Amino acid sequence: MNKLLLLFLCVCLVGCSSTSTTTVPTTIQENEQEQIKPRDLHVVALGDSLTKGVGDGKGGYVTFIKQYLEQREDVNKVFVQNFGKRGLRSEQLTDVIMNNESVIRKADVILITIGGNDVMKVVRSHFLSLTYELFVKEQQMFASRLDEQLQLLRYMNPDAYIVLSGLYNPFSSAFPNIPEMDEIIHMWNEGSKKVISRYDRALFVPIDDLFEERDDILYDDQFHPNTRGYELIAQRMYEHLQKHEEWIGE
Repeated sequence: MNKLLLLFLCVCLVGCSSTSTTTVPTTIQENEQEQIKPRDLHVVALGDSLTKGVGDGKGGYVTFIKQYLEQREDVNKVFVQNFGKRGLRSEQLTDVIMNNESVIRKADVILITIGGNDVMKVVRSHFLSLTYELFVKEQQMFASRLDEQLQLLRYMNPDAYIVLSGLYNPFSSAFPNIPEMDEIIHMWNEGSKKVISRYDRALFVPIDDLFEERDDILYDDQFHPNTRGYELIAQRMYEHLQKHEEWIGE
C-alpha cells in the first residue's frame, strides 16, 4: 500500500514539473514578440534646398533616411512629409512650421536643414565689402531665430526627435575672394550646436568634413550635393540618430 502511494506521488510530481516548464517559455516568447513588434513612423522634413533634394532628383537625403528606417526590424512603415523649399532662409522657416502644425504634432522625427541661404544673403548683399564681422552678426540673428523655432517645435510636439544638419562649405570655389569661409562655416555650426544643445531629444549633426576636397559629391552647380553627397549626409544623420535609441519611442 505504501509503495503504491509513493508511486502515485511521484507521477503527480512529474506531471506538475512538466506542466510548469512548458508554460513559462511560451510566456517569455510572447513577451519578446510584443517587444519587437514593428511600428509606423512619421517623419517631417523642414528646410531649404537640401531638404528639397535639389541636385539629386530622387528626394535627397530624406529619401535615403526613409530607406534606412524601413530596414529596421522595429519599424513597419515610414510616412514622410517633406516641406523643403529651395532658397528658404531661417527668417522664413517659422511660417513653414506654423502652416504645418497639424502634421508636426504627429511627427516622431523632425529633420531640418537651414542656414546656407542666410550665408548666401550676406555674400550677395555685401559682395564688394565683405568682412568677417558681417557673418558674425548674421549668425547671431540666425541663432536667435533658430532658438525660437525650436521652442515652437517643442510646444507643438514635446516628444519628436529633432535632427538639425550643420552647414558644409561649397563657397570656396565660388567665392575665392573670401579665404575665411571655412572659419565662417565653423563659427556658424558651433553657434547652431550650442543652441540645439539646450533641448532634450535634439541632435546637431556635423557634415562639413564630408565635403572637404570632395568636388565629386557635388552637383553640376558645384553648390548642392549630388546623389552620393546626399547619401553621405543621410548616413551621417542616421548614425547620430542611432546613438540615441530612445527616439524610436514606445
